[in-house]
Order: sequence, then C-alpha cells, then structure tokens
Amino acid sequence: MPIAECGFPGFVPSIAGGRTIFQSGAQVLQMKGPTIMVEVGFEPGLFQPDPSQVAEAARVLAAAPDTHPTFKLVEALVDTGAGDSCIDEDLAQELNLPLIDQAKCSGVGGEHTLNVYLGHIRIPTLGQLRYGRFTGAKLKAGGQPHQTLIGRAQLSTMILIYDGRTGAAHLAV
Repeated sequence: MPIAECGFPGFVPSIAGGRTIFQSGAQVLQMKGPTIMVEVGFEPGLFQPDPSQVAEAARVLAAAPDTHPTFKLVEALVDTGAGDSCIDEDLAQELNLPLIDQAKCSGVGGEHTLNVYLGHIRIPTLGQLRYGRFTGAKLKAGGQPHQTLIGRAQLSTMILIYDGRTGAAHLAV
C-alpha cells in the first residue's frame, strides 16, 4: 500500500526578518494543514468514450510524470471540509484547462458562482489519478498557500492519518 507524507514531522525551518527560525511540525501542520504535491493538468486521452483509450492515456501519464508542458506540480491541501477537489482559478487559466460550466458554491464567504473546468489531479507519490470536473476556486487570490484542494470525493478511496501532536500526517491508498 503506497503511503505519502503530507504533514510536517520534526522541526521546519523558515525565514523571518532575514533570519532562520525553526517551528515545530505540529505548529506548521496547524497553520498550513496537511499538504501534498500534486500534478494538475488536462490530458484529452482521459476523456474518451472507449475505456481502453482512457486506460492507455492513464498509463502514459503515469509513465512520464511531470514532463508535459500543460501540467504543473503544485501544493494541495488535504481538505476534509471540501466535498470535492478544486483547482485554483488562476492556475486553471494558466494551464488553459477547458472551461465547461459554471456552478454555485458556498462557503464561509457565502454563495458564489464559480467556473468549472475539465482536468486531472494526480498524486504521483500514491499513483492516484482523478479526472473530470473541477471547480475553479479563488485560492491564491484569497491568500491560500495551496493551488489545489483534495476534497472528500477524491479522499473516499484513501486513508488519512493526522497526528496533530507530532505534526505528522499520512495519506495511503
């Protein structure tokens, strides 16, 4: 079973006021949340009616990670409060993801109409791929350090272990 670290065990260095400071992993996990690197992009082969074509596209994607010019490796927040995964609106536009719809979404800021894109989110360390519709959330514009949220729909096939005392967090499939 593949397991990926998405926490901050031990101590984490950061620069503040021109000097290096160390924070405990527990503090960083509380401030930033469980974080994992994901690949975001659009591979047209994943959206074919023939399952064998989809399987071949997924195989090629897994065999040549991080080499496609319209894919980008970014930090994702493992977000158990989000029903589905979303991609930062600016990132979706930067990658020219196909805009296919608009949807009403609500959160702490109330209800908003957001763009919906076709694309994929792949977690290379777990070999996990989800493709389809993703809401373009205004993550960076809202001050979030992440460009993707991994929501409950994508997490439904995974195990999440969160240890707030030590700062460790793990995802497994």
